[in-house]
Amino acid sequence: MTKTPAKSGRVPTDAEFAALRGNDAATDGRFFYAVATTGVFCKPSCVSRAPKRENVRIFADAAAAEAAGFRPCKRCRPDRAPAADARLERARSLIEQRLAAGESAPTLAQLAAVAHMGATHLQRRFAAAYGLSPRAYADAQRVKTLKQELRKGSGVSDAIYGAGFGATSRVYEKADRWLGMTPADYRRGGEGLTLTVAIRRSPMGLTLVAESPRGIAALLFGEREKAMLDELRGEFPAAEIRRDDGAGDAAYTALDAVLQGRPLPRGLHLDLRGTPFQIRVWTALQMIPAGETRTYQEIARALGMPTAARAVGSACGRNIIGVLVPCHRALRSDGGLGGYRWGLNRKEKLIDGEAAATEAAAE
Repeated sequence: MTKTPAKSGRVPTDAEFAALRGNDAATDGRFFYAVATTGVFCKPSCVSRAPKRENVRIFADAAAAEAAGFRPCKRCRPDRAPAADARLERARSLIEQRLAAGESAPTLAQLAAVAHMGATHLQRRFAAAYGLSPRAYADAQRVKTLKQELRKGSGVSDAIYGAGFGATSRVYEKADRWLGMTPADYRRGGEGLTLTVAIRRSPMGLTLVAESPRGIAALLFGEREKAMLDELRGEFPAAEIRRDDGAGDAAYTALDAVLQGRPLPRGLHLDLRGTPFQIRVWTALQMIPAGETRTYQEIARALGMPTAARAVGSACGRNIIGVLVPCHRALRSDGGLGGYRWGLNRKEKLIDGEAAATEAAAE
């Protein structure tokens, strides 16, 4: 006999129960429901037989339902990403078509017209579906083209204008965020970027700090120096790496401050290199106070993207500046630890240590 999962989750609200009884597809992604008597969880739009209300448990996401022991329904497949809204796809396609034709990106009003939505509603739904606003999505497509042109060997100015940017100044203003370096450096595959690397022992174990001229570019933890250096080279394959174990004082001082519950030193510079969405997530992580945690879902909501919890979790996993960008403070929606690039034991110790330090300081 199949064991029925524990009755975790919460009871449904009137609106949620009405939505699942009515197979309301508009509520898909907002919550998932599980049935305690069958051990299965579904999307609200599932056409399976409606369960009794007392047997229903509500979860914020599929991962939470699975963690509680429920199996995904084989009919509605709640463990799979939802199909894209056709109206949003029309808007997205219009952006790509206009840019591919060398034209300017469509305005929000033009996108709203083709999607048959209000402009504000489109803006919100588009960001939730694709992780970026329509304008940021258009920028991301231009940056993608810019990277392709630069890697093909096109001149910097030709690549910038060929990607649809109207002025070189805008690209250079955001080069750090979009490319992680100047367009000329990117064209050379990152050649010319020098990272100074210091490896020392810290309370986190063997610790590697990599600094660029712009600040701390990586803070990694591990068991073997070679593995850590390989990890760094995987992130910066064309950079020149200079070993100097006497360097990195600012990073190690900041790491000690966090581990002892003290504020970060003023003037600390982090060299964040990622997509616009990843940098938004990493910035949000830095706003979480020491001793506190947030779920991926809560971070997604704070970013105005309530359905982007999985994308938030992925961005946390891509963070290479451990502790100083505190991805350890991000948890699964059910409160579980989730993943951690440098091992769950480190994550658990970090969370417990910060909570204890915060409590001691309050006393």
